[in-house]
Amino acid sequence: MSLAQEMVFPTEERGAPRIGLRLFLLGLAVFSVGVYGLVEDILWIAQPFYAFAWWGYIFMLDGFCSMKRGSSILTTRRRHFWPMVIWSITFWYLFEALNLRYQNWYYVGAFQNLFIGYVFGWFAFGTVLIGMFETYEAVCVLGFWKNWKGKPRQYAPWVSYAWQGLGLTMLTLSVVFPTYLAPLIWGSLTFIVDPWNYRNGRRSLLKDLERRDWGTVARIMFGGLVCGAVWESMNFFAPQKWIYTVRGLENFKLFEMPLLGFLGFPALALDGMAFYSFLSYVFLGNESWEHPDDLGQKLEPTPQRPRSLFWKTVPFQLLFWAVTIVFIKQVNTGSYRMDLTDLPGLSPEMVQPLEAKGVTRPRHLLIRSKSEAGRQDLEETLALADPDLDSIIEEAELFTYKGIGAIHGPMLQSVGITNVRQLEKEDPAELHQRLVDSCQATGERPPRLDMVRVWVLAARNRGIVMRAEAGDL
Repeated sequence: MSLAQEMVFPTEERGAPRIGLRLFLLGLAVFSVGVYGLVEDILWIAQPFYAFAWWGYIFMLDGFCSMKRGSSILTTRRRHFWPMVIWSITFWYLFEALNLRYQNWYYVGAFQNLFIGYVFGWFAFGTVLIGMFETYEAVCVLGFWKNWKGKPRQYAPWVSYAWQGLGLTMLTLSVVFPTYLAPLIWGSLTFIVDPWNYRNGRRSLLKDLERRDWGTVARIMFGGLVCGAVWESMNFFAPQKWIYTVRGLENFKLFEMPLLGFLGFPALALDGMAFYSFLSYVFLGNESWEHPDDLGQKLEPTPQRPRSLFWKTVPFQLLFWAVTIVFIKQVNTGSYRMDLTDLPGLSPEMVQPLEAKGVTRPRHLLIRSKSEAGRQDLEETLALADPDLDSIIEEAELFTYKGIGAIHGPMLQSVGITNVRQLEKEDPAELHQRLVDSCQATGERPPRLDMVRVWVLAARNRGIVMRAEAGDL
């Protein structure tokens, strides 16, 4: 009996290729709607663009795999879908909880309504595991490094314990010295959890290495890297997004990510695999989500626990998500979604005629101002001369730049920064100190220094690849 026949799920389902085509077209449609809504700045699409883009990406990849091999997560392995989505949120919020200490990234353009923020977070972060796994399976379907294997060997028992010691050391150092060692968190979960998987007959990366199955490990890591590139490209253009502030890695950025930071995505994929393998052992009878052709390990089934046991954990996970989001909003949120009324330079009398013409957000104002006809229409609508209109446009540019927002924008204005060009000439530390001094007088909470650094360095290099001068670091 082949390994494929021993698996508890079918490896091929009649009609899967046809379903795969439908999934691919559905994904393409969802992704296209997201892009259209982003370009046109349709609020209910543009704001949660990331969720549209990523679910579209996932459906397309799943459809591709189903068409190519007659099997995929959403066709023949559907029982893994909800565990993947729910555990994915918990998986990511573990890192968000740690980032309360690291402060290596923060969010801008967020929904101010807490409930809407919850729902968007679930839709967005529910894609992390399944997005990486779908990408890994697509890489497998394409046949990358299929025959990259060596001669198997048996590891000594101490090796798995040494791995766990290394993982715990990485985690501890990242928490104790977050300024420069926070990146050690990526991959630490693999070193901590995977040895448990290895010693207990679960799907294990250490077992892959023991079998010298280099290709499997390479495909997982490459899938993580591809995911990272897609994640960051979509994030860069979204109105609600994250921005990295990793100290010492700001000299070169691709999108919002320091170039060296992309090395964290292969490690994140390994973390996700180890995390899901552990939970699959506990709740799903040690069943892997992978296609047998990709797995290469024989997993002994464990006694099936009631399906209700998995669902009984959901309320506890919901509580963890809710608490984490509250702290994210307090610590790692830089700004919220803006309306025209958030621009101090626009009086209520000016906002009303603009909204009547469909200009409801600062971004609409900026888009309209790019063309000669649009600019003339704004002048007539607002009854303003060129200098006054320029002042409003500069204010909109400043408030929307790098998620500065309606909280920090007026603070910058209070210390003499009225447009993005002025940021280019500032020293981040000196500007931050001026903001601190100004906020002491008003009782407001000033922006963090790392946020100010993002604004200043980005203003000097506004492209997709941002390079700061060496003397700025």
